[in-house]
This record gives sequence, structure tokens and C-alpha cells, in this order.
Amino acid sequence: MAGRRPSPTAMKVLAGNPGHRPLNAEEPQPPKGIPEMPKGMACAARREWKLITHELSILGLLTVVDGKALGEYCKLMGLAEVYYKEALRKPMVEEPQFDKTGMCVGEKLKANPATAAYLGCSKAAKAYLIEFGLTPASRTKLKIQKPKDVDPFEEMLAGRSGVQPMPQPGNAPQPMAFDTGKLSDASTNFDA
Repeated sequence: MAGRRPSPTAMKVLAGNPGHRPLNAEEPQPPKGIPEMPKGMACAARREWKLITHELSILGLLTVVDGKALGEYCKLMGLAEVYYKEALRKPMVEEPQFDKTGMCVGEKLKANPATAAYLGCSKAAKAYLIEFGLTPASRTKLKIQKPKDVDPFEEMLAGRSGVQPMPQPGNAPQPMAFDTGKLSDASTNFDA
């Protein structure tokens, strides 16, 4: 019996660690970023790649090693688009009917097989969307921290603003020293 598949640590962190089990501190952490697009993808798959990588990078869920899984998702979406267009073009197809002797006795309408192929691609693509936390149900488990409104006074006290805090006694800056040995009476004319 296989059981449930484990979630990646990044997804558990975004979900607030609902199981309260210790997080895997030794899980490999590939660098965040957009992976290289796999070669040989159809136009619809490349279009989906550009869209999904942009969305995942905004969420901070995409790493440079996610290319293969993401590529498979995009290929499925490209195929789904082809099957969907075919099913829309001709929702019903004629299927020949044969008698016991093998003679064609007529035709019967049935659903276009492209419809079933589209549904299969959609179902497989949904599994990839769940892996990346991009379905409404999987998204409800994620908690993304919003940046707090920062108080400028607190930032100044913490030393993160452009305003420098007052020097403390004992830490006062030393006065700058000037080399006056190079000045002559001829270069200093105060009677102007």
C-alpha cells in the first residue's frame, strides 16, 4: 500500500506546516529561478510555458530543476488544446455498424474520441498543477506572508533607512585631518 505522496518542504512551509511534524532540513534546495525550456515543444506548449513560468516565479515556487515536470505539463496542455479544437469541430462522429456476417448495415453516431483524449490530457495536467500548488483546492493550503507596513521611525531605529542615527558617546566620528603643508601664501588670497 503506497499511501499519500509527501509534499515538498517549500509547500509545507507555505501551508504553515499543518502536520506539525519536523520539516526536512536536509531536503535539497535547488536555486529559485526559471528553468530552461525543453526543446521540441509545440507552439501551444511553448505558450503555456511562458505563462506558467511567469506565474510560478511570482509565487516563488519555481526552481531551476523543475523544467522536466513543467515541460510535461506544458506538453499535456498543448495536446489538450489540439484535442479540444477537434472535439469542437466535430463533436459526434459516425461509427459503422456490422451484422453477424460482417456486412455494414448502417452507421451510428458516437462522441468524438478526441473528447476522451482531451479529458485524459486535462486530468494528467491537473496532477501537475496540484504539484505546483496551482489549483484552488491546493492553494487553500498555502499561506504566503504579506509584507508588513513598515513604520519609518522603527526603520530609523533599526538603522535600515537613509537617516543615520545620532552617534553615541565614545563612538563619535573622528574629525578629518587636512594636509596644510602644501598650501602657500600665494595660493591663499583672502582679499578678493
